[in-house]
Amino acid sequence: MIVTAAAGLALLPTSQGTAELWHAAVYARVQPRLTSWSSAVPVAWLDLLAVAVVIGSLAALVGHWRGAGSLGRRAAAVAGWAAGLAVSTAALYLLFMGLWGLNYRRAPLADRLEFAPARVTPASMETLAGTAIDRLNALHAEAHAQGWPAAADLPARLGPAFGAVLLQLGSGWQATPAAPKPTLFGPYFRAASISGLTNPFGLDVMITPDALPFERPSILAHEWGHLAGYAHEAEAGFVGWLTCVHGDVPAQYSGWLDLLPRVLRGLPAEARARVSRHLATGPRADFAAIAKRIERASPTITGAAWIGYDRFLKANRVPEGVTSYDAVARLVVGTEFGDGWKPRLAPRGLTAK
Repeated sequence: MIVTAAAGLALLPTSQGTAELWHAAVYARVQPRLTSWSSAVPVAWLDLLAVAVVIGSLAALVGHWRGAGSLGRRAAAVAGWAAGLAVSTAALYLLFMGLWGLNYRRAPLADRLEFAPARVTPASMETLAGTAIDRLNALHAEAHAQGWPAAADLPARLGPAFGAVLLQLGSGWQATPAAPKPTLFGPYFRAASISGLTNPFGLDVMITPDALPFERPSILAHEWGHLAGYAHEAEAGFVGWLTCVHGDVPAQYSGWLDLLPRVLRGLPAEARARVSRHLATGPRADFAAIAKRIERASPTITGAAWIGYDRFLKANRVPEGVTSYDAVARLVVGTEFGDGWKPRLAPRGLTAK
């Protein structure tokens, strides 16, 4: 029954309207409570779940194996263990979807914004790249002089900006931000070049332990975008960038530092080289430090991890897969903004064309 329910939820279509109703009626009530509870525990809930799953699976396998005598009975015992594992996996999938995963099936954020695909042109992308470079050059000295807060202090420093951005996006509720937690998966994050992760079972967040101080605000703000129910990586990136832009000077610098490479990757090589010449020595050195950090990752583990995540995203109806990270540049360019980078919302009842 559980396996059938999980298969049906995975394969059968869910309307965007149903997903939005679930988001407003269930997720908006669960997230603040669950994140507050999980934040009260000093360890990552995902670590506890992973340890419980591994120990429970091994204990069940050993129990089935010891209870069997002959080779034939042992084969049946392993089959019984595998069937139990399938049921447990299906139950975890249902929990994943019920707590967070249905956010993948919500209406696109672009539908709620004054977004026009016609605005996304090579010229407008180059203009955005130039703006990002100008901001980085202007903010670098003051951002480094002020310094970056410890990760545990970021909710207090950046949380108000996050709340303001959610209101600007028309959210009818306030997501609760969370400080990043240390995790047993830290070495894996380093090896796989994974910057951050939102745990869908505990709605707490983790970031790679080797994140540089000027990376932490943008990485964490991105994960807060996921906590707010924006599952698509471009949408979480949009929320994270806006949060940083509306934060203090170090946060602003971090946000533009994260956005610029995603914009540059969308430009032709000639335009990329032309606009990049204007990047000052300070920001250039920070990008070099980020590149050096990423170089320490394992190419084999990184490749396998990103292939797996690409398949996961596509299975959850994100056809762009991992390229959805860089789609944040298109979302920024195609959106109409007011003063102070305040996004304009589409008239109620209308969607972007």
